[in-house]
Amino acid sequence: MGKVAPSDAGSLGVEAARRLLESIASHAVFMLDSDGTITEWPSPAATLYGYDAATICGEHVSALFADRDETAGADWDTGVPRDPDEETVEVECWHEQADGSVFWGTLTISPLSGPGATGFAAISQDETTTKEYERMLERQNDRLKEFTDILAHDLRNPIEIIDGRLRLYAETGDETHIETINETTERMARLVDDLLRVARQGEVVTDPAPTDIETVVETAWQVVETTPTATLEYHEIPPVSADADRLVELFENLFRNSVDHGHSDVTIHVGPLQTGFYVEDDGPGIPAAHRDQVFEHGFTTSSDGSGYGLSVVRTIVNAHGWDIGVTGGDSGGARFEITGIDFLE
Repeated sequence: MGKVAPSDAGSLGVEAARRLLESIASHAVFMLDSDGTITEWPSPAATLYGYDAATICGEHVSALFADRDETAGADWDTGVPRDPDEETVEVECWHEQADGSVFWGTLTISPLSGPGATGFAAISQDETTTKEYERMLERQNDRLKEFTDILAHDLRNPIEIIDGRLRLYAETGDETHIETINETTERMARLVDDLLRVARQGEVVTDPAPTDIETVVETAWQVVETTPTATLEYHEIPPVSADADRLVELFENLFRNSVDHGHSDVTIHVGPLQTGFYVEDDGPGIPAAHRDQVFEHGFTTSSDGSGYGLSVVRTIVNAHGWDIGVTGGDSGGARFEITGIDFLE
């Protein structure tokens, strides 16, 4: 077998390295010079960021970040790790693609080693899904803490009532104290049932399916008890990836809120937003002072309301990784906006 000349061996080594970079699909691996300028841009990097090599090569690596102020671990004025003795620097931040969209990514920068080697190898990975899942878990943990706070607060009072009535009954034998105890235990049971319902709806949606919003809206409207003059106006919304049953309950609670707090001939509109949808009515609306409270467990302005309808809505929204807000509608009613949704069409 013939020997390969040193220069040829070097060329073969470079070519092998290039083929290796091109073959990695799960990560974008590219090269930087000692100043942090992009020098090699294989196809996986082009696929991830949307820039072709001719456009991005020669640009500083910080051009890939949506906000370089949020990065840590490297000095982006020079493009090198702050500590040159470190083997690698790992940066977690929002990355910006060629079309202006962003993704949450981890960028690992490692100094090249070997005789005469200069510059860095950079490995970028899209971890948006992981980031969103972490956010959902954080929200779920927040809800669980909220549940424990509610249990500690809302159950303490009826327990004290039961304890007091038992003492009075023991002293007087008056049966009315037993009646009060029965009413109190029933109220406690309703509270526990409500909390369990909210807790179940708050489980993170891990197996969403393509869902037709119009079908969900029609199903929810049929379930809600409305007046004969109440009307629903639906404006086409693209399908979404969701838990259809939970989405039905979301609309049920929003419709019921509009019907319960509106006038007899209330009109409810459901329509699309750029990244979601809205539910708006022409009722009296929600006072600005209460808009930050309406999603809290147990909050209600109605004497016969449970205060859990909108809490369930928020919990379902968060379980999908979406966001919800409330504002005033065009006609002065309440307008709920669910956003952060990626439509399927």
